[in-house]
Amino acid sequence: MRVRVRLAAAFAVLAVLVVAAAASWFVVSSLQQDFAAYWVAGRAARRGLDPYVNQVAVGLWDGVALFRHSRFLYPPLLADFFRPLAALPYGLAKAVFTALAVTAWIGAAVQAGRLAGGASAISALCAGALFAPLYLHLERGQIDLFVLVLLLATIAWRERPLRGGVAMATAVLCKPAAIGLLPLLLVARRFRLCPLAAAAGAGWLLVTLLFAGPARTREYVREVAPRVVRYGEGGTEAMLLDASLIAAAGPRMDGRTYPESALDLDARASLPRLLAPQEPRLWAFVLPYAVLAAGLGWAGRRARGHAQREVLLLAGALPLCVVASPTGWAMGCVWALPLVPLGLSGWHKRPAAWAIVGAGWLLVALPDLLVAQRVLGLIAIVVGVCAALASREGSVG
Repeated sequence: MRVRVRLAAAFAVLAVLVVAAAASWFVVSSLQQDFAAYWVAGRAARRGLDPYVNQVAVGLWDGVALFRHSRFLYPPLLADFFRPLAALPYGLAKAVFTALAVTAWIGAAVQAGRLAGGASAISALCAGALFAPLYLHLERGQIDLFVLVLLLATIAWRERPLRGGVAMATAVLCKPAAIGLLPLLLVARRFRLCPLAAAAGAGWLLVTLLFAGPARTREYVREVAPRVVRYGEGGTEAMLLDASLIAAAGPRMDGRTYPESALDLDARASLPRLLAPQEPRLWAFVLPYAVLAAGLGWAGRRARGHAQREVLLLAGALPLCVVASPTGWAMGCVWALPLVPLGLSGWHKRPAAWAIVGAGWLLVALPDLLVAQRVLGLIAIVVGVCAALASREGSVG
């Protein structure tokens, strides 16, 4: 027994070392382009500039943006959140951010292990080290791991609705696609948590109005959010910036030129953009979400009162939030990692259902094989979770 424990601990340490080494390499060898957009938005906020405008003309450029608008896609308060990091030189700022992201990954693994009924977090750590989207997440410098910690906190605190509501609202503030968890919380009959999450969201809106101002908030709601839903970080030809401004921008960040990307992986993981590549329509993300969420909700309708069924229902909603979002990317697939300890704890009771989850998880985890690989994988994960929830015993632990 001691040998098995030591071996498992050794594998966990090895997994952390592998991911940390990869993260360190990304810091020195990659622009980490998504973090670049955050850092530039933070600097723009510090200067009183509009973070949604490409400020290349005043020497603020993220090294990638080619449009008149910036690549910062989040609510305006997030730009203020990045002010402290934006006060640091870019190289140091992204090193700090990446270290925090690795820490968030470890924290999420520990949370997932606890939610799986005491199952070890070691499985989640080892799975992460074999998970291509985790490396793409770190290479791009995304925030999905931080949001995952908040979403898992929401699930863990479902019996403490005030804490859970604040965690849920904060997750939605950082990643609006996380709002897809809310209907499944209602299915789980967490009727106190949901209104408290709405109240916390209203609180965040008030903070946004105080710090970012009404004009910036209106800009996000009326202009930025609709554009992001339609084009992501891109846009039409008419939105392109004058090429001469980009050509004159000089070194990428803080006087140093970084390679734009260290990993050549397809980052797509959005069913709406697969159905309507040029410009997703309302039906392209409402219909897929409605169908998958309805199936998940029906299968998990008796989850309240069964802790592991409820955890599985809510954890199964996380990959659904990614695949049904018009801004779903491979980096967000890290939200599927908590299903690893859940699957290992329930495999012996529902092997057929968990085989579907495992096949989908494998499609998500591997480097690029198919054009629609991660979309198909995420859908398979949700279908497999539905099958596990719909089983007679209904137990996953």
